[in-house]
Amino acid sequence: MVLAVVALALVNFLYKAAGPASFGNRPFPPRIREVADALPIALLAALLVVNLFGPRWHELNWTTLPGLAVALMLRARHRSHLTCIVGGVVCTVALRGVLSAIG
Repeated sequence: MVLAVVALALVNFLYKAAGPASFGNRPFPPRIREVADALPIALLAALLVVNLFGPRWHELNWTTLPGLAVALMLRARHRSHLTCIVGGVVCTVALRGVLSAIG
């Protein structure tokens, strides 16, 4: 297990060092910077959609939607990422608790 973690850390380091080693101190063109800035957001959105709809896109758990809405509302109000996550989780847990108490 330790060997796998060390190997993964080494691969990660080499992967991250490849760009700066190739380009040196030259700045990226503006179009490449825009793509690089948008990529984490697109990957997070894709991860969220896949986790929301399930592995075969047939398992939508609607109780996560209000929690997601709370997190989005908090982010729109410029709250910290941690506050947004905690707010979304608390909303989802509260909704599921209310629904399990009713049912």
